[in-house]
Amino acid sequence: MCTFKDVSHLFTLLLLIFKLQTGHAAPAPMSTQQTNLQQLHPPGGKRNADWILDFYGDNIYLNEDDKKAFVKNLDHLVVGDIRSDCPGGFSKGIYTLLKDYDAGGINYDKDKVLIKVIGGVENSKSKVDYRAWGEVKALKDVGLYIDSGMANVDHGNYPVIVMKMVEGVRIQDTIEYKDANPDQKLKLLEEAKPHIRKEVVYFAVEKGILHADSHLGNFLVGGTRTSKGLVLEIPITKVQLVDWGYPGVFKVKKGVTKAEVEEWFDLDW
Repeated sequence: MCTFKDVSHLFTLLLLIFKLQTGHAAPAPMSTQQTNLQQLHPPGGKRNADWILDFYGDNIYLNEDDKKAFVKNLDHLVVGDIRSDCPGGFSKGIYTLLKDYDAGGINYDKDKVLIKVIGGVENSKSKVDYRAWGEVKALKDVGLYIDSGMANVDHGNYPVIVMKMVEGVRIQDTIEYKDANPDQKLKLLEEAKPHIRKEVVYFAVEKGILHADSHLGNFLVGGTRTSKGLVLEIPITKVQLVDWGYPGVFKVKKGVTKAEVEEWFDLDW
């Protein structure tokens, strides 16, 4: 017979998995420019610690050069197919490259580059604003930025961000995760948790940028593509964060400590 304790345990597992699949609540922003985010991310005590500031693209963090990120035309950028496994609420899509790309005197292998096209359901007219500028600034600060500007995509001219591809696979796309029951999924997520925490803490303390959106699609783990599908590398020994855009990336106060960020992460998790 299924006891109340059993039901309660199962509910807890499903709740955590659902939370990671649909996205974490980011801290409530303080800027009046970001009031629309307050409905998405309500205040929550230590989850909104005073060392967490505004969205990375808030006007007080942008200079005039930041706001010129999409002015130039990227005529030599040859955009390929859209990646069906990379949807984006604030992007028209993530695309591949057909040819290698030169930027700043460096040649980038087309197979190690991704193109994010600004747009999406929340930005159907592909408007460039603080959200796009903030993502460019964040990508620069975490070392993934290559270039940005206007480019031809799907017979149209759109603002795009050219970025380095992060190696790894999404855990929910692996055979092991898909075939797992709730307990087994929780075990895999708990195995990934300290590595996610380590990355979040590093960027907050060393780079001054908080990645507050650690849902399943926003971190990559080791995996191998086979004829049967993606095989997860077990044990999980490394995690890399992806998606440094609106609305889950925040500026943090200088001097924030490892312990402070770890405490926030554990509360948010």
